[in-house]
Amino acid sequence: MTPQNSVGVGFLRVWPADEPEPNLSTVNYSADPVSNNVVVRPSAITGTVKIYNEGASPVHVVIDSQGWFSNANLLPPVTVNGTESGSRGKASMVSHTLTDSAKLAINPTSGNTVLTGRLFSIRGVGQDMNVAWRYNSKYDHRPTLSMGRLETALRTDPATGNMIYTAPDGGWYTFANTGGVYAMAPELNASLTKISTTEYWLRLNDSGITNVYQDDGTNFALVRSVDANSTNPNTVTYTYGNGRLTQTTDTQGRTASYVYNDTRNLNQPSAITDNSLNRTVSIEYGGGEGRMSKITDATGAITTFAYTNGKLSSFTDGRTNITALAYATDGWVNTITYGQGSAAAATWTLTHNTDGSLSYLADPNSKQTTYTLDASKTRVLTSTDPNGNNSSATFDGHDNRLTITNGLGQTTSAAYNATNSLTKITSPLAGSTGTGGDVSFTYPTAVGDPLLNYRPDTSTTSEGNTSTIQYDPNTKNPSAILTPDNLGGTPRKYYQGDAAGTICGAKPGSLCRSTDGNGNQTTYNYDAAGNPATVAPPAPLGATTYTYDAAGRVTTAKDGKNQTATFTYDNNDRITQIRYAATCVPATCVTYTYDNAGNLTTRVDAAGTTTYTWDAQNRPTGKTIGGVTTTVTYDGASNVLTYVDPLGTVTYRYDGANRLTALAEPGGSCPATLVFPNGTKCTGFDYDKANRRTGTKYPNGVRNTTTYDGAGKITAITATNTGNTVLAKRAYTYTLNGTKDGAQRKTMTTDTGAVTTYGYDKLNRLTSAVTGTVTEFWTYDANSNRLTAAKTGTATSYSTHNAADQLCWYGPTNGNCSTPTTGATKYSYDANGNFIDGGSASNLTYNVFNQFTAGTNGSTVTNYTYAGTRNDERLTAGSTSFLNGSLGVTQQTRTSGTTSFIPDPGGTLISMRTSGGASYYYTTDALGSTILLTDSAQAKAATYSYDSWGEDTGTTGTSAATNPWTYAGGYNDTTSNRIKFGARYYHPARGRFTQPDPSGQEQNRYAYAQANPCNMTDPTGLDAADDCVQQKITNGFFRGMAIGALVGAVMGAAAGASSANPVGVLFGLAGGAVAGAVIGGSRMAMTSIVYGNFICRTPGFEWAR
Repeated sequence: MTPQNSVGVGFLRVWPADEPEPNLSTVNYSADPVSNNVVVRPSAITGTVKIYNEGASPVHVVIDSQGWFSNANLLPPVTVNGTESGSRGKASMVSHTLTDSAKLAINPTSGNTVLTGRLFSIRGVGQDMNVAWRYNSKYDHRPTLSMGRLETALRTDPATGNMIYTAPDGGWYTFANTGGVYAMAPELNASLTKISTTEYWLRLNDSGITNVYQDDGTNFALVRSVDANSTNPNTVTYTYGNGRLTQTTDTQGRTASYVYNDTRNLNQPSAITDNSLNRTVSIEYGGGEGRMSKITDATGAITTFAYTNGKLSSFTDGRTNITALAYATDGWVNTITYGQGSAAAATWTLTHNTDGSLSYLADPNSKQTTYTLDASKTRVLTSTDPNGNNSSATFDGHDNRLTITNGLGQTTSAAYNATNSLTKITSPLAGSTGTGGDVSFTYPTAVGDPLLNYRPDTSTTSEGNTSTIQYDPNTKNPSAILTPDNLGGTPRKYYQGDAAGTICGAKPGSLCRSTDGNGNQTTYNYDAAGNPATVAPPAPLGATTYTYDAAGRVTTAKDGKNQTATFTYDNNDRITQIRYAATCVPATCVTYTYDNAGNLTTRVDAAGTTTYTWDAQNRPTGKTIGGVTTTVTYDGASNVLTYVDPLGTVTYRYDGANRLTALAEPGGSCPATLVFPNGTKCTGFDYDKANRRTGTKYPNGVRNTTTYDGAGKITAITATNTGNTVLAKRAYTYTLNGTKDGAQRKTMTTDTGAVTTYGYDKLNRLTSAVTGTVTEFWTYDANSNRLTAAKTGTATSYSTHNAADQLCWYGPTNGNCSTPTTGATKYSYDANGNFIDGGSASNLTYNVFNQFTAGTNGSTVTNYTYAGTRNDERLTAGSTSFLNGSLGVTQQTRTSGTTSFIPDPGGTLISMRTSGGASYYYTTDALGSTILLTDSAQAKAATYSYDSWGEDTGTTGTSAATNPWTYAGGYNDTTSNRIKFGARYYHPARGRFTQPDPSGQEQNRYAYAQANPCNMTDPTGLDAADDCVQQKITNGFFRGMAIGALVGAVMGAAAGASSANPVGVLFGLAGGAVAGAVIGGSRMAMTSIVYGNFICRTPGFEWAR
């Protein structure tokens, strides 16, 4: 149709008669002889279209009907109310992962369900090129791509002059217009600038990416996205033809092409091709409305969609697992059934009251959470769990959460400045003496670059320690950190194109070199495409070189020992093989296969073939390794109901809020009413109103009680018998800065009354521990290498380190690496940084995967074997073998017999059972260290104590040697005199790991727990965490035992592989963070610098953004 000969200016809405009226104009007209054209598909039912003139002037309309368009739908996607579409932080969305590429989220304030899916992603420099789809059940007429001329448009509201941005998930965000100046849209940390009447720039302040929109006659279409580099920014461009997206070009010049051949929907592509690998995703459409009906991904896996009454009613993944949706008459999603038609089927039900002020979400166990909404019906003010415990929030006008109050009435608060940047977080009052802890931030003003006004330049902890962050004005990346009192030196980063004139052959903003607190330098060089080709850490560590395929995936990596790994992938970027030889042989090769939902199904390596099974909700159900199968089952809410290994079946029971309340060991049971002690091998659990575990009641009658202060920090852990006699206890106090509550442990008191008082420097490194008349002191260099260790009654020990943070030697006097003093104990390393000789340990060897395979301790030689590519999944240590089952290491076999370990579903150890049938129960301290084992008679079967760094200071009891899990929940490896934490081995006497951090996350490659072992642990061997993380992801999980962790490591590696991420390829779990540092800047450092451990101490605390 063509509007003609109008005497004024206006807009027309045009739509098929059997579809809802859109709230967007479709055609604009003016006094010109001919105005814009648009093709409209006539109604399939009536054959008519409707036209509404929004303008004040009459207009003639010429309709040209051409039959071949009768099944084509070229209307914009109908979105009735995008202000409630997409993911909304203020709405407390409830999410569910469907496959490795698709997820679903429920909005309990509106009844909208958001489905999003990834088609493919190409890792670029500064930003990635992502191709995805979206669907909002209440507001979208059909699924669409999450990018395109209309899908991510910027448009003018004709009634107000405000600008409305459509996000990739379909959400609308409104920038209010005041005289051409646009206020920040609520819920979105972004700034909008009008460049001209035909161009707008929208900057996303968190990432620094700016979207450029240009007038296309109907809306403002996204034409390019540029990163924060002020000169020659890295750009993703969008090309259109006939009003449709035809090509996207990433920051390295790689393209994706879009073809439109399905006449049932000519507005959406029928094929998308990643031209770098010539891989294609095909999309089909169906019905008179041209709705998405099938996606065939680049591996050939098929996802299908079905509709009822114009709404998506089922999503079927590549394994034919069905997610079914049903709706109420008002458009709210009413039920969602995951795994429909299978034994794993589970239905969630969402309803609301008459006026919409309350909504109710019932889980598959019919346990209901109630949401209380604000007057706008868009914010969740209070959520009440099935046990009646409340969590409430308040908001500001930008929809940031100002306060969150838990079920105990303890409130955490936040404050923001005029530019909507977070300026302070204040924790609840810890107790009667403090006023609450806080961490605060300041921001620069009038620095000549508006983006830097959103980057904090200082952060100050409750202890009053301030770090200053400097930024490079050209790349906007952090360039230096000024540590408190210069204790950590000034770590610096230099980038291609920065203000210092740094050049390393990279794309703008890529990291060229970094220096640590001691000034030791790591350099990065790049290939012509902008991929990091060489990473050279400080000597004597060797450099690593990389090659890439056309999509920027690592194809080879040659390490410092000149060992070359070759990587292969499937068309969804999942790693299928890693090998260190020309052909795949078990000792140097690992091969992976996946199902059509992206689940890992087999791994073939030196250990043989490991298989994994999954249910119809794509939850892991089984693992077979070494011919032994372990399995898990779930209830509808995905709580683990049973775990089966060779010992038998562990059974778990939960309350209405899905908290574990009872655990029955193999051969046992838990009656409806729990009694302790009992003869049924049943353990019970208690919680407070903030859902923190407060009690563990064992079948032998022993009870572990945990108490917390108002800020959620552990104040005491006490084990008592049925006579209320204290068997073990650890009580804690915390630092104060005036009246501010601090985050560091000040004292620890044992059940014997012994008090240890701790001291820290301004980097929170442990500097002293005083117990009675015995005082210990430690000092550090600027990169947290321990320099001295002193103790009352003993001589001071001095340590020296090289530029790579390796311990060269320790001895009775000071010196340097090249000239060890008399009596010094020397250490040596291979070119990959693995410890090979020193002290009582010698002749340590490592395979091509850097797995520790053999070592001599004194005169005893021990060999070690593993599955996979890291140290996590160890199979044997000398004559000891391990069962790495679905929930982790649940058995070890020695010549003396088999010992079984019984965990809760999160991996926390509950009990140990010997081959003779005797059971023992664990008590651990705040770090997760075992301090007590009790037997069936409530007697102390073993007690344990440790110094500040984890050295054994007093182990007693006949069963002490049987239990291997000791300090910080790590495995006490007596064959090497080390403690094994996931990916690495820890030497407590030196306070260091024996291998460098394989993930590259730590500033110091070897330091344990950021030199703060009284408050932090490193259970994965990859990243330090404080005790609140352990509460969420317990020490058992961290040992690399849970199937989720084992599979996640591989899946993470596959994800990293597509991201031009050499470290992520090799080590999986930390790939994204490391890639962020190497490719396109180092904004990832911001989180640890700014937030530290503070937010982690506020359970369940999430801000709207």
